[in-house]
This record gives sequence, structure tokens and C-alpha cells, in this order.
Amino acid sequence: MIRKILFILLATCALTTSAQTKWLKKARKAQLNIITYDASGQLLHSTNGFIINAEGTILSDYTSFKGASRAVAVDEKGKEYPIQTVAGASSLYDVIKLRADIPKAEPLALAAVNGLKGQSVFVLPYLSSKSGLPTATTIEDAKAFKEQYMYYTLPVRLTEKSTSCPLVNEEGEVLGIVQMAAKAGEAKSYAISAAYINDLKVTALMANAKDYRDVLIRKELPDEASQATSFIYLTGNRDTALYLAYVADYIRRFPTETNGYTMQAEMQTSQGLYDEARATWEAGSKAGAVQSELDYSESRAMLAAVQTGKQVPETWTLERALELAQHAEASDPQPIYIALQGHILYAQKQYAEACEKFLAVNQTSLRSAEHFLYAAQCQQLLSDTTATLALQDSAVACFQKPYTPDAAPALLIRATTLRSIGRYRDAIKDLNEYERLKSTSLNANFYYQRYQTEMQCRMFQQALSDIEHATLLEPQEPLYFTELAGTHIRFNQLDEAEYAARKAIALDDTFADAHRILAIALREQKKETEARAEFQRAIDLGDEIAKSIIDKK
Repeated sequence: MIRKILFILLATCALTTSAQTKWLKKARKAQLNIITYDASGQLLHSTNGFIINAEGTILSDYTSFKGASRAVAVDEKGKEYPIQTVAGASSLYDVIKLRADIPKAEPLALAAVNGLKGQSVFVLPYLSSKSGLPTATTIEDAKAFKEQYMYYTLPVRLTEKSTSCPLVNEEGEVLGIVQMAAKAGEAKSYAISAAYINDLKVTALMANAKDYRDVLIRKELPDEASQATSFIYLTGNRDTALYLAYVADYIRRFPTETNGYTMQAEMQTSQGLYDEARATWEAGSKAGAVQSELDYSESRAMLAAVQTGKQVPETWTLERALELAQHAEASDPQPIYIALQGHILYAQKQYAEACEKFLAVNQTSLRSAEHFLYAAQCQQLLSDTTATLALQDSAVACFQKPYTPDAAPALLIRATTLRSIGRYRDAIKDLNEYERLKSTSLNANFYYQRYQTEMQCRMFQQALSDIEHATLLEPQEPLYFTELAGTHIRFNQLDEAEYAARKAIALDDTFADAHRILAIALREQKKETEARAEFQRAIDLGDEIAKSIIDKK
């Protein structure tokens, strides 16, 4: 034991007299104290970290950043640098990679090769260490993980203050980052390969991973533009400021990519910053972004802004939006540009022209039920029921039987048209299919609409079942109980009719129809006095039908 202590002391002395003069002073400049804060500004943790390259990449422990909204890195001179982004993280290995803007950073170099069992190494002290001397030791064990990285065991007990301090070789190159033992009081310490942490990257697939969600500091965008775009859509739109920060970073890193400018301009438009949005589209054009995509973005944003009814610049008109969409199509005949023209023409109430655009889209790769339904809506507004139904048939024909839930909207819309032209049984077929597809999300109004359709073709038993279902789904609606009462009368179920009508009146005593239906049920039960009182109540509420019944009597 004495020999072991003597060896460590001698090794430390050797270091302080030779190697320290070569790299220890420089290493201290790379070491940092990192302080993390929660969303309310309360201090969470104080930990260590160190810089590994001139770009301000910092390695530290994940635990100190969990729940953190902000963090600062403090160098040996006490100067603070805000942590700007998280560039990689793993809660499993308790490591995190960060970025900060640290001018003239003097980083520690990563070792080109892994450490070996028995190799002499040094644990650099934390910044506030009184001695300022590294701990000399050896690698007791080096176990590989993920094939190319190492997990090191050190035969020394380090204090908790050494967490996230660098483990270096005799040349001062970083092998790993110190981690505490799993068990308190354990006479060993551990370090995980720094190269592993440095290789961590943010990808679009990680956008909603728990490791990244639990750290509230902005994440670094992926290296590829397409991945970065996906990442922004998956994370940034939860918060406007965060979204704009991501987009600004995107434009900085990918200055010729169109997505950055369109995302920024469309967000500015949604905030009413119309002049700023126009400047963004112009900046994209000057940077060499795809002009047709910029025109499409501006046209779509202009349409949305005008349709809100809010005050917009005089130059923001539907005419200008249409012109931009036409410019986009002229330079690049994409189907989405044609579809946008259809929506603008529809907003201008030019329904015939809008219909032509939607049908033109369906001659392209974007053929869909949705565009047939848009065209059908145009024909409906032109009062051409035959054309409307034909287009709705085409929309339904886009789906194969047995239908999937995607077909449900087309079936429901066609059922409405079929019912309007008296094809009730065909309408019921579509409604039944819609019910099969949407069985878990149907509301009372659906059953009421189907009830009315069934009543038209004298399907009274089915109608009774549907109106009962409507009252169960919306038991505070007097109309449904009134209709239920009327249906019971058709079946001569007078007690049930009376009960349902009284239920409707209890919900709304001013609902004249309910008083009239109750009066009819009472009269059928020979309760003439009560019936007359209910008829009079309905008449007092302005019910002309009740008055005509009394007059006939």
C-alpha cells in the first residue's frame, strides 16, 4: 500500500516538473465550470466541462442539464459564455455535447487512439481545485462498447467534484470524461470515451426523443438540409420564438436553401409582420433560392392573410396572390402551383375557373379525392347538382373497396348530396359505410342526420334506433328528445312518447315543438284536458302547426 501511494506521489511530481510545463497550463484554459438554470431562473447544477475544438464544442454530463432552460460556461478567468445549443446527448451514458461561442478558444485535443489497460493517464482537476494538480493513475480496465469506443475503469476514488473532468494521456490528449461510480464510496472511478460524445449528432428522428425533450436548451440542427427541415417541423412549431431561432440558424447554415426563407416569411406573415415577410422572400431571391418556391410561398401566405379578414397591406390582394401562383407555374409547372390557383380563384368566387384548375390537378401525379371534392364544391355553388354528384362519385372512386377511413369524408359529402336530391336509400348506404369507418368518433348530429334520412324512406325502426342513439350521445339537446317522442308516436308507443316529450320540455320549456308533440301523445291517450293545455302552450310560443290542429278540432 505504501509503495502504491509512493508511486502515485512520484508520478504526480514527475508530471508537475515535466509534462505540466508542456500542456497543463493550456489544458486549464480549455476547462470550464458550467452552471445550469431552470425555466424560472433558479440554479439547477454546477458541473464541469471542457472545450475540444475551435468551434466551441464542449463535453459535459447529461444529468446536470436535465430540465435546464439555460446554461453558462465559466472559464478560468471567470468570464461567462452562454451555452447556445445542444449538439448531442445520451442519458444512457450520461453525456452531452454542447456549443458555445468562445472566442480564441484553446481546446484540448482528442486522442487519436483509445487508451489501453495499464496505460498511465491523468485526471485533470476541476477549476476551483486548490492544488490545481492532476491526479496520476493508470487504466485498470478498458472495455469496448459500440465497437470503437471505450469505457475506462480507474483504480482511484475521485470526489464528486471531478465529474466531467477530462481524462488525458501523457501527451495531454483527451481519452475520456470522468463519471462517478454507481455506488457511493466505491474505491474506483470511471471514464467514458470522449470520442463517443464527440460523435453524437442530432438527427430529425431524434427530434422528439426523451433525451432531447428533457433538455430545454435549443438543439443544434442536423448537418443535412433535409434533416434540418424535418427537425424544425417536428420541434420548433411548438413555440414561436424557438421556431424562429431554428429558422434563423437554418438560413445561416444553408443560405441557398429555399425552406429557410419560406418558413421564416410564413411565420412572419402569421404574426402580421407583412413588410418583414416581403423582405425575407426578397432575401431568399437574392441568395439564389428557388424563385418558383418563393413565389408559391408568398402566394399561399397572401391568400391565408386575406382570408383572415385582418388588415393587410394594399398590395396584398387575391389578384396579386394569383399572379404569383401563375408565375410559379410558368417557371416550374408543378401541380401544387395549379392547385393553389384553384383555391385563389375559389376565394374570388370564380367557381367555374377554380373547378377547371382542380380538375387539371387531377390530370397529374397529384390526382386525389380531395381535388375532386374541391371541384364538386365549385359545381355545387354553380347550382349544377348533376355535375356535383358526378365529381363526388369520382372522389369516392379514388378509393378501393373495402374502404379505409381515408374514404370517409368523400362518402359523407356524397351522402348529403344524395339526400338533397331525394335518393335517400343511396344516401343511407353511404352513411352506413361512414359509420363503419368512423365508429369510434361519431357524434349525435350524425345519428340525427341519418335518422332524418331514414324517416324519408320509412325505415322507422332504424330511425328510432338512431334518434335514441343521438339522445344518449347528447342528453342535453331537447330537439333529439322531441324527435324521439314523435317517432314513438308512429309506433303507438304513447307512454314512451310522453316521457321523451316531457324530457325535452324539462330541458327547454320554451321549445314549442316539444309541447305540441306531448299534446299529441296525451290526446292519443284520451287525456284531453292535459293535451289542450299543452297545445295552448305551444300556440303561445308561436307554433302555427299546433294552432292549425286546434282549429281543425
